[in-house]
Amino acid sequence: MINCKKDKIDAQPDEIMKPLVGKWYLTEVEQIVNGEKVWVPFAGYEAIYTNFRFDGVELYENGKASCCAPKTYYINNTRYEVVPKKEVSYSFDCSLVDCMPCPSYTIEVNGNQMMIARCSSARSKYLRAE
Repeated sequence: MINCKKDKIDAQPDEIMKPLVGKWYLTEVEQIVNGEKVWVPFAGYEAIYTNFRFDGVELYENGKASCCAPKTYYINNTRYEVVPKKEVSYSFDCSLVDCMPCPSYTIEVNGNQMMIARCSSARSKYLRAE
């Protein structure tokens, strides 16, 4: 008989992913004012959070993933492929969601500050919440 050992999930983030892991809150958005790009404080009535899991999966505050999340990040100019290493649960039945194609995010992270450019939208600035 051969003994089978169940593979353990490595919950350690890759070096490139380490600076992003955790909870972040939106503080500013980039807008064009008089032809110039400027940062404007986020003026929502409720805080907006995003979370990055150890394997790169982006989660909503409720711990569920987006059906339309990209599979690639460019973190400080280094390509990172998002490959879930444990089960992912979703907020919606993804078969009912029509996603706009967004193959990647460009992310700049420096200490407790992060900027994300999501496809054609303006950049968003986040601060670490944890």
